[in-house]
Amino acid sequence: VRVTVGGDKLDFPGLTATQCASLTTTKCLLNSTISTPNGKFMVLDVKNFYYGTPMERYEYMKLSIKLIPQEIIDQYNLLDMVVDGYIYIEIRKGMPGLKQAGRIANDRLQKHLAKFGYSPVPRTPSLWQHDSRPVTFSLVVDDFGVKYVGQEHADHLIYALQQRYQISIDWTASRYLGLTLKWDYIRRTVLVSMPGNVRAQLH
Repeated sequence: VRVTVGGDKLDFPGLTATQCASLTTTKCLLNSTISTPNGKFMVLDVKNFYYGTPMERYEYMKLSIKLIPQEIIDQYNLLDMVVDGYIYIEIRKGMPGLKQAGRIANDRLQKHLAKFGYSPVPRTPSLWQHDSRPVTFSLVVDDFGVKYVGQEHADHLIYALQQRYQISIDWTASRYLGLTLKWDYIRRTVLVSMPGNVRAQLH
């Protein structure tokens, strides 16, 4: 069970928007991968990306005691904290639902990866590259589509992320952002499809 904050009922004075890589950017990255000698593609996913990001400005919410499982109430002795049927909560780290959750998580990621030589490229939202290694990736929320040349360079990005985050790795890169990808690195081709999409749209 994950708690989601009613961010629509909260005001935040700072910037909240985070740009994501467009479908065009993603397609260009796929084409660039197969057009680059020895280029390969992998997909990384950061687990619980919105959770655990420290916030300088705390938020507050209330939660009905009726919505909390009894085992949680017992574990944390919550009945002693109930006021008019609610538990009042101080939020000190990022949570889904907060307007600023994506922005502060992305800002934290950017500061972290800068230590390892990764940064967003100018003028193309959410396209990143390393300052000297042959690594380029598109980022949509917590999903990385990574073009790399050489296993050691892919491992470098993985190492950099694992210093702060728990990640999953898909070396086959068979799916990314709803796209099904079939790679042939010998013939330098990639087939991009969305099985079932037409049927779903017609429905």
